[in-house]
Amino acid sequence: MSFGKSVYAVIACVALAACDPPAELPPASTPIGEFRLAHVKVSANGTRWSDASRQLDQETVETVLTEAIRERFDRYEGNKWYHLTIAVEEVLLAPAGIPVIASMKSGMVLRVAVWDDSKGEVLTDPPKEFTVVEPISGATFIGSGLTRDEDQQILALSRHAARVIEDWLKSSEESPIELES
Repeated sequence: MSFGKSVYAVIACVALAACDPPAELPPASTPIGEFRLAHVKVSANGTRWSDASRQLDQETVETVLTEAIRERFDRYEGNKWYHLTIAVEEVLLAPAGIPVIASMKSGMVLRVAVWDDSKGEVLTDPPKEFTVVEPISGATFIGSGLTRDEDQQILALSRHAARVIEDWLKSSEESPIELES
């Protein structure tokens, strides 16, 4: 590939990076048993940050992740109330790197506990641990450190984390939620 074609490829990737999916989610397609989200508590107190990571303050991480969880789970209108508590253990927000070759992926490690409101008890003891890595998209292919700022990275990562948690709760093998109504 000649230099000119390489430049066009990078320009195409940067153009794709500007095309993020819409923020609004469609209605939930399948219920999670009788799940309805009551409260969500996110704690980033004591979060470990990678030495290479871009930094954000604790409050920003907690707020953005809480909003992403609410955005995804407020769509469920079951008859049983559940609470989610999420501890953000580790975060890496990818810095700028060499496109494709040496660009890091953003990621976070979370511990999630689900509480049944009517029983007043935790359903996940110990909490379920997730390692969430940003998915490959037009915005992350050449490295999100090059195409997004810290706020955009934590938003995309938080939305992906919410989806991973939703997939877990829908999984009949692993879900702490009673899926059969």
